[in-house]
Amino acid sequence: RSPNCFLLYRRAKQPEITRYYGKVSNTKMSRILSDLWKNEPNEVRHYWQNLADKKKIEYMQAPPEYCYPNKVKNSKRNRKLKATDS
Repeated sequence: RSPNCFLLYRRAKQPEITRYYGKVSNTKMSRILSDLWKNEPNEVRHYWQNLADKKKIEYMQAPPEYCYPNKVKNSKRNRKLKATDS
């Protein structure tokens, strides 16, 4: 799946935030970056939106060789359910 504009922005800005704040939790990093994103001017946001659109086109044109694997079911949960059914 192609990344959206915020994910591309986050990937680009995260190293800067890490240099400034040091090692921070993913939750705090998301808060900082979302606040930055909200305060960006429209020109910057349009730049990232255009980049996301280009990535989406590239993704759609790529050969469909990859497919998502089936989700692995939670075996611990299944064991508990089977134990209670017996």
